[in-house]
Amino acid sequence: MSIEQNPLAASPALPPLDPGLYLVATPIGNLEDITFRAVRILKSCDRILAEDTRHSRVLLDHYGVRKPVEPYHDFNKEKVTAGIVQRLRDGEAIALICDAGTPGIADPAFNLVKASLAENVSVYSIPGPSALLAAITSSGLPTDRFSFENFPPKKSAQRIHKLEHLKERWNEDENHAPTLGFYVAPYQIVSFLGEIGQVFGPDLHVVAAREMTKKFEEFRRGPVSELSAHFAKVTPRGEFVVLFHPQNKR
Repeated sequence: MSIEQNPLAASPALPPLDPGLYLVATPIGNLEDITFRAVRILKSCDRILAEDTRHSRVLLDHYGVRKPVEPYHDFNKEKVTAGIVQRLRDGEAIALICDAGTPGIADPAFNLVKASLAENVSVYSIPGPSALLAAITSSGLPTDRFSFENFPPKKSAQRIHKLEHLKERWNEDENHAPTLGFYVAPYQIVSFLGEIGQVFGPDLHVVAAREMTKKFEEFRRGPVSELSAHFAKVTPRGEFVVLFHPQNKR
């Protein structure tokens, strides 16, 4: 869809926003997965903070957003947060977006939110896509309780320790055990699935979702041993959401 074909790309003059920090959820893959409100906020704010300005420019250009874009990520947050908060206190409306999905989930948005609230700056959440929620609602696993466990640790021993802790914790509270969800990079998926099988057993039912909302979106469901064997043979591509219930419930 070109900008000319996009009904959200052209819009009349928009009223100014109230000062504050706006956490704007953006698509996790498919550019159509954005709300009218999100586009309005991005077009009306004074400036936009983005994890990767080049990556976000694709989305902003698609919807005809012409606002200053500045980087805000894990490597500069300590340096620039105070200055951003001062701009907010001076009356600016600043939108914060991450590379994909809802800001504040496994990204540095928390740091700026905490600093803003400490200075009595208003923080607004503009809801939208989340890879975790998209995956879990389509997984077939229990959704009455779930726990996001972020990215697994980088080292195998640390990942195994975390999985053992989760197993021990939820064995003691079987009636309230949640579905567990992880974000997993493609280079880590084979090792991590093997470690899940090592700790929870090869028959544990696991769901691996990759490339959410994109052309090659894929869900694989089954015993962790089967998924591990599959991705050992087929080169893993794209970011994964890995889900399982510690009591093997489906």
